[in-house]
Amino acid sequence: MNKIITNNVIPFEKELQYLIIIPCVNREERNAIQIIDKTFEGLESSGLFSSKIKFHIMLFESGSNDVSYLQSLQIYKEKYPNKINIIYSKSKLNGNTNTYRMFDYIYKLPNRNQIDFIIWMDDDVFVCKNFIENADAWIKKYANFSLFSSLYVPYKSFPVKKDHPYIHHAKLPGFYGTCCTIFKPVVLQYPLQLWFHKHHEMFQFHPDVRFRESIRKHFFHVQNMCVSYPSLVQHMNIGSSMYRNKDVHKGHTTDNFIGVENDPKLYEHLR
Repeated sequence: MNKIITNNVIPFEKELQYLIIIPCVNREERNAIQIIDKTFEGLESSGLFSSKIKFHIMLFESGSNDVSYLQSLQIYKEKYPNKINIIYSKSKLNGNTNTYRMFDYIYKLPNRNQIDFIIWMDDDVFVCKNFIENADAWIKKYANFSLFSSLYVPYKSFPVKKDHPYIHHAKLPGFYGTCCTIFKPVVLQYPLQLWFHKHHEMFQFHPDVRFRESIRKHFFHVQNMCVSYPSLVQHMNIGSSMYRNKDVHKGHTTDNFIGVENDPKLYEHLR
């Protein structure tokens, strides 16, 4: 646990290496609306690809029959070389098995120790202006105080201290939604051990709950987690590949998203 929660603020000047991981699928094959092109349009508009902060994006494709939907990302791969990798599957995977494969793949990377933090995102999100700069500032200030953190908060949270307005605590057992989950690579050992636990299988837990409960089984005494305020990310809530429907506004969203046109400027406020 001392490798995860150190209770140390990371110096603002320290250069960190981020790995952004995104599971994806051809949503039309799941009777849902294709949206990954809009996600990447938003990431580019936020200034992500022009940022000086070090990051790499890995997309984990779920073994779709037709992967041509990912051709919309080719423009970004060409404009920003060495920023995006797509890892394909020869087997048809569901959300749980693809997420497990994603975690296992990352945990076995030979350069895993060079990654400071993993940012686990969905393929249907909006982000704020200067998203990665704001995420970097928040992570340096607060991420060492939590087993894992979230910059997307659709559940209840509460202030920690008046002089720290950008951090809230939330009840760890109430965590859900993987639109922007932050953790260190060392954390992966816990969900990998218990991902297919009989309890998880019996109740058909989704990836966010399997992740949360696998960690809680090792750290049952930890009740709170650190989350951002406001949320830097919003769930698009446009159909669902998980529930195989195109109904809009049936999923979760947060009511404290800062907005795609707004910049919270945490990189100034948290220095």
